[in-house]
Amino acid sequence: MGKASNSYTRLDSFGLKAKRLGYRSRAALKLKEINSKDKILKKGKRVLDLGCSPGGWSQVCIQEVGSEGLVVGVDLKEVSPLKGVKFLKKDISELSRSLIMGLGMNSSKFDLVLSDMAPNISGIKERDESQMLDLIELVKKTCNEFLSVDGTLLVKVFHGEAHENIMNYVKSNFQKVRIRKPSASRPSSSELYVLAIGKKNE
Repeated sequence: MGKASNSYTRLDSFGLKAKRLGYRSRAALKLKEINSKDKILKKGKRVLDLGCSPGGWSQVCIQEVGSEGLVVGVDLKEVSPLKGVKFLKKDISELSRSLIMGLGMNSSKFDLVLSDMAPNISGIKERDESQMLDLIELVKKTCNEFLSVDGTLLVKVFHGEAHENIMNYVKSNFQKVRIRKPSASRPSSSELYVLAIGKKNE
């Protein structure tokens, strides 16, 4: 998995702003913009941040949910500690109820599941689409197991088969679906964010 587009490798105005504000990645500004519009992060909410490295989204989440909320970040990469956030150095496919409960939680369910994951782009369309589809399947599996009824999903996807796949899933399993393209996304990127609100009864 990679997040090269979220790093400071090219310090455009958004990258500079994110760095000035103390965020670990420019991607933090994307989540802040979406939250400003859709109010998905609220005090006391429980958030699961998939593929969380380097921690920019987790930073925004803990600021918004506060000490009465909970943020759990999951990534195979080592993530520098962040006050108030619980990090799991695990493959997302290894998530289990016992692992979540082992963090001292009283439930393995979350109010919000986030995914800013993307494959390491090779430039080979078929390969890249296949890897993105694999990530989407992991997100769907995680939602089915760990997202509460009436919960919310926010997931990054690219135009193509993966987009169609996740849209079919959210339209069947959530009450409302919205598409977001934050201004902090690079103009050349085909990324967009699918926001699914109100998970239906299991």
